[in-house]
Amino acid sequence: MANYPENAIRDDLSLYDLDPLTDKFTQEDIETALYYLDGNGDYGEFQAFISIGSVYTALMNHFGYWILNKRDPREIALDAAQRLKYLMMSAEEVDFNANPDFLTPYLDTYGETLLQLVATGRDDLAEATEEIARRVLATGRYAKPADSGGYFGAPAKLGVFALEMLAARRGETIDWESFHVPPDRFWRDCARIGLTEPDPVKAAEWAAQLCDAHMQTLRTDRDGMSTTPFEGKEINQQAHFLWPITTHAFLRLRAGQGLETAPVDHPLMRTSFEVLRGWHVPVGAWQPEPWFAEILDKTVAIAPTLGPRLEIIR
Repeated sequence: MANYPENAIRDDLSLYDLDPLTDKFTQEDIETALYYLDGNGDYGEFQAFISIGSVYTALMNHFGYWILNKRDPREIALDAAQRLKYLMMSAEEVDFNANPDFLTPYLDTYGETLLQLVATGRDDLAEATEEIARRVLATGRYAKPADSGGYFGAPAKLGVFALEMLAARRGETIDWESFHVPPDRFWRDCARIGLTEPDPVKAAEWAAQLCDAHMQTLRTDRDGMSTTPFEGKEINQQAHFLWPITTHAFLRLRAGQGLETAPVDHPLMRTSFEVLRGWHVPVGAWQPEPWFAEILDKTVAIAPTLGPRLEIIR
């Protein structure tokens, strides 16, 4: 914790103090996305989602900054970010299925996204995102490619944890080895055993260990490659560094099963992000602007199978 004080991260995110949705750079990214969706450029229409990814990151950084600055959950920003992320993952799956040489989507990204959705009560998007991740798993394309070190330089953490927790809630487990995914034992066991632990004190011990694991999983080198998902540094968004989405998701799922958890004594649970424990994104917090409907319509025109799936974010 001492290495990542709140003021350092707040300073990093202070460039995003103003609403990104009104920022000129965001407007430029939106225009660029529409340009590519119209068939311009040399790398296909879905190049548009690189620009949409920039909008997503700006919204996440804005949300994180205002928690650190005023403990103010900017629900409009988070709702918009969550919808854009789902759109990006949906388009990525289409590209992945259409191209045998497409890089298999990162399991840690699914995990980080799912944990935030669960932590903020977005059950609708969490269920839809889980379906994407499970379909990608089922392709078997996490198998080690020829002449490659494989997709995992370290045992998988966030994706295993998130998907295993959601499976455990249904009384199921996941055979990770059959999907060519090496699971991290702690994160898997925290989902399989800790999530349903009936003793509130023992459950709190799992949660405290989860806080330690969260801090050990941060991708802290923002500009270089010294910390990467390949090395097990899977928490990528700075807004998540001191926001224990891992533990908040764990506690919310336990509460949803009627299980009590004793108070969790850990510094990560006492940051400014503690205001988000038990908080949920209000339904319809963001009233989408016309550009969002235009992006959705153009995406569906390119990939009609996405039509029904994207109704959830309209």
